[in-house]
Amino acid sequence: MKLSQLGLFNNKDQIAWVGAGGKTSLIFAVAKELFTDKCMVTTTTKMALSEKLLADHAFETENLDKTDFSAISGINFVYSGNVIKEPAKVKGFDEGQLQIISSKLIENNIPLFIEADGSNRKPLKFPAEHEPVIPKFVNKVCLVVGLSAIGKQLNNENFHRPEQMSKILGIPLGTKITLEHLYLILSNENGWKRKFPPCTEVFVFLHQAETLNNYFEVNEIALKLLKQYDHVLLSSIDQNELSIIAHWGQMGCAILAAGASIRFGSPKQLAKFRNKTFIENVVETAMSINFLDIVVVLGANSERIKTSINPLDVQIIHNMFWEEGQSTSVKESVKYFSQKKVEAIIFLMVDQPQIKPHLIENIIHKYAYHKCDVIVHEFENQNRHPILFAKSTFKDLSEITGERGGSQLFEKYPPVKISISDPYFSYDIDSIEDMKKLNEKE
Repeated sequence: MKLSQLGLFNNKDQIAWVGAGGKTSLIFAVAKELFTDKCMVTTTTKMALSEKLLADHAFETENLDKTDFSAISGINFVYSGNVIKEPAKVKGFDEGQLQIISSKLIENNIPLFIEADGSNRKPLKFPAEHEPVIPKFVNKVCLVVGLSAIGKQLNNENFHRPEQMSKILGIPLGTKITLEHLYLILSNENGWKRKFPPCTEVFVFLHQAETLNNYFEVNEIALKLLKQYDHVLLSSIDQNELSIIAHWGQMGCAILAAGASIRFGSPKQLAKFRNKTFIENVVETAMSINFLDIVVVLGANSERIKTSINPLDVQIIHNMFWEEGQSTSVKESVKYFSQKKVEAIIFLMVDQPQIKPHLIENIIHKYAYHKCDVIVHEFENQNRHPILFAKSTFKDLSEITGERGGSQLFEKYPPVKISISDPYFSYDIDSIEDMKKLNEKE
């Protein structure tokens, strides 16, 4: 997919780029895809003189007050001069100078890309104490790691500052680096994140995807990273063309639990399965995934049900109109998540306490790679939960009525389907007989 399809960046952005693994070429590839008319690239450190060739125009200036940035066109690289003892490198600007540049660019709706550290052209590094040098005014940070690091021995030939990586990871020099090592570096509290300005939106580019044989382990790492980063992108560049293989953004989860359980004979939300209530089972399954937020929509018997999940880290919504049908609970969920930075909502049902995390993960990965409007599970030609509705459907979801939920929109948004092979995960519990059938499978 194209990065431009995702709508993640705009011409007001002031972005710091950090990390290693094809970072500079990625900076210019992103600039050329998204902002080919006007974009400014610079650095807070040093860049190779040859990298000027990646820009349409390059110029040197120290007199920023008199520089007319409004007149630029194409991709521009600006620097303050040559590095005296390193003639093959140019130097950038300090934060005060960058603030002047930034202010002028924002006035003219021109994005600014700032390379905020170096990597000696290695695929992976751990930042030094002074790194990265990120101006406080940036609104986004892009952290790049090179997947070509996987399988390489930890040494000076392959990595920048391997001794620090050895200490952080607790492994000897010479050890072959794995994806798990990469995750540990990205999630280390003393690493990149300590220098990120507060309230910035942070993107991790798992770059050089073409070096991997499969993406199974990447999928696992991406989901774990969403706990600490806003976005994870799997990317590659082929013949100067940027490709986004997958993008994991923030997700919301809505657990629909407002019904009166008439056929069941008592509130099934409080029925026991594996020594816990139905609702506790479903909530705890949802909590095993790094959702931005989890909401539980209650209606009938809400006060009784609420007490069983009050200690859990979820948002409880009382649906006053639950008697009008499932559509009202869906609309309450959409109303809540429309105020949040989520890409999609995954809906779970309280009458499926047996649902496992892998079903949720499968649907998240399907969305990451394909960006479908709607994704459902299917068993014997019948739609089953979990179900995902992308943000593109939220307006229509907010207008549905009646007993049925989001399935009303399937004609407008034909769902992509994931087959369930085990009938156990297709059961929904509407009666005591259903409950007996579920318990027989345990």
